[in-house]
Amino acid sequence: MPVLLAAKKAKPYSFGIVKSLLGDIMDKYSVLHQSDSRFSFPVSDTAAVIRLRVKRNDDFKRVDVIWNTTHKFGQERLEMPMTLSASDELFDYYTATLDNGYPGYSYLFRFTDFDDSVWYYNESGFDRTLYVTQTFQDNFTVVFPNASDVVLPNKKFEGRVFYQIFPERFNKSQNKAYTSYINMDWYTEDPRNDVFAGGDLDGIAEKLPYLKDLGVGAIYMTPIHPSISAHKYDVDDYFDVDKMFGGLPALKNLVEQAHKQDILVMMDLVFNHSGYLNPLFQDVVKNGKKSKYYNWYFVDGDKPDWDKLNYKTFCDVNMMPKLNTNNPQVMDYLSKVGEFYLDMGVDGFRMDVAFDVSHAFWQYFKYRMKQKKSDVFIIGEDWQNSESFLGNDQWDSVMNYPFLYACQRYFAYKRYDAKAFADYLNNTLMRYKDGTNRNMLNLIDSHDIERFYNTVGFDKDLELMAIAALTFYLGSPMLYYGDEIFMEGKQDPYNRKAMRWNSTAFESVEFQTVKRLLNMRQNDILRLGDISVWAKDDVAYIRRTYGGQSLTLVLNYSGEDKTVCGKVVFGRNVSGNVMHNKSFAVIEQTIAS
Repeated sequence: MPVLLAAKKAKPYSFGIVKSLLGDIMDKYSVLHQSDSRFSFPVSDTAAVIRLRVKRNDDFKRVDVIWNTTHKFGQERLEMPMTLSASDELFDYYTATLDNGYPGYSYLFRFTDFDDSVWYYNESGFDRTLYVTQTFQDNFTVVFPNASDVVLPNKKFEGRVFYQIFPERFNKSQNKAYTSYINMDWYTEDPRNDVFAGGDLDGIAEKLPYLKDLGVGAIYMTPIHPSISAHKYDVDDYFDVDKMFGGLPALKNLVEQAHKQDILVMMDLVFNHSGYLNPLFQDVVKNGKKSKYYNWYFVDGDKPDWDKLNYKTFCDVNMMPKLNTNNPQVMDYLSKVGEFYLDMGVDGFRMDVAFDVSHAFWQYFKYRMKQKKSDVFIIGEDWQNSESFLGNDQWDSVMNYPFLYACQRYFAYKRYDAKAFADYLNNTLMRYKDGTNRNMLNLIDSHDIERFYNTVGFDKDLELMAIAALTFYLGSPMLYYGDEIFMEGKQDPYNRKAMRWNSTAFESVEFQTVKRLLNMRQNDILRLGDISVWAKDDVAYIRRTYGGQSLTLVLNYSGEDKTVCGKVVFGRNVSGNVMHNKSFAVIEQTIAS
């Protein structure tokens, strides 16, 4: 059965061949493979995924992986054709899964041209001849897959819809007792970080049924510790919850109530820096080098000097002195913070400015957290490629800002056409191992950036297309509070307005569209399925496949009407099988066996 505009056909592996006066010469410069990396990794006790990068659209007859278990390779070699799995702007990526029931493999690649001439490729490079006697020392390998080496999706969190909440601005509880600090009208257009509207944790708990109905499976809250700011990223006490938010009892109640709704709770932990008023740093301010916490920070001189700023901070902000996370005492202290909140039932942590904290700390912290709760989920904040932090020893996931960049460039800035959009998404998928991709936290909005609705020029069609892409992409989608009702907001602090609970948008078709998209995540195809991304005729496609079924998202931002084939089960700006400009359609298909 034809579906849509036909996807790029998978072809047997091809390797780059460049025509020259000297004859057919393989384009060796584009070929890349590395053992024990995103190109070669175990996925179970016996199975391993192998990726090979070659020049895009090189035309060769086939590429095979020649393989066997490491100690059998010299006696017997198995062969398997590789399959084109993804393409970005410059490269094609081919994959194969090795599994003969035994762990640990030795392998190399064979490229075959149309005249049946061959090249072999192993760790030593290229050769016309296969030297079996040298294979053990020259071949690529997948070592014995110890359990700690296998990066798997977190089954507790896999595929859930996340909802990011700025607690001070989400909802004020009905029976709030502590109100004397409130000095900002809830619906003001001037939501500064030094004024307070009164949102609290009991207010979040009251809205859990709303979030459940919306399709949310996990909430991620920005910091809730005592602080003089509305954002709380300048922490004064790591072992407490701000009185404004209801204190520790309110957190305990929120966790209990959320779990009753099968909603997981993520806390934001700030370990790169503390607040200036934190008693730890204030002891250094008072006692200088005599303070037992002096080496917990980075101070150039006897004492911290506010005016000279002789201490390291986050982004030169005086109020945020940087912690020395290589100090064993600091490592232990901050790990105790994590353990404290795991004991309270919290399910995981988003780690602020995680890219500025040492790898050694994250290795230590994750080990401590996993000892306390084996299924804890740790999400790092990083705005670029995060491969060095991801795996089983540091973070489980990262906020996937590159996904946001793709959406900005396609839907808002028009820097990307459909092909460039698909290419970039494939590029992000090839940055990480499969298990990491399935743990990814994808976003189009956060508390740190201009709201996406502003970025697309207040165009609801474009925002809905982006939310549809967010829903279909591999990993977990995250909405920032108010995205579902198209809240406006320029850069901080205007992206932190109080939730517009009085908005008529809750009665709109667009809100129902968002709700339906998010609830599609209950389908195993979108939660657990494999992914393929491509473009054709300036239309972008994201297909998810699972259990013999597929759902394909089609995005038309070509400026023209486009006709698709297949069963359209849901869409926006679609008439029958005709997709108008600024539209999306969901196509359902049974895959032939």
